[in-house]
Amino acid sequence: MGYSSRLLAESWDSNNLYWARLADEQGYSPAMLNRLVPELTYRMVEKIFATDFEDWPAMLRAMRETGDEFRRGKITLAPKVALNNAAQ
Repeated sequence: MGYSSRLLAESWDSNNLYWARLADEQGYSPAMLNRLVPELTYRMVEKIFATDFEDWPAMLRAMRETGDEFRRGKITLAPKVALNNAAQ
């Protein structure tokens, strides 16, 4: 997909900095980013309403809406099940 695809990938990665800042604000440890980033990114993708890859305002709006929901506690992580408990 060329240039647009590369821009999308670069902007997608920059969201990780935003998620890291949110996690820090909420008191999550850096290790929790492995669980938070995929969940927050998934929620962000659900909110994108864009007609093409060049609609950067739609991506930014979706990211900020997701961040606001996270701050308000509307997005929570499912409890992590220990592998040892699942095997028993």
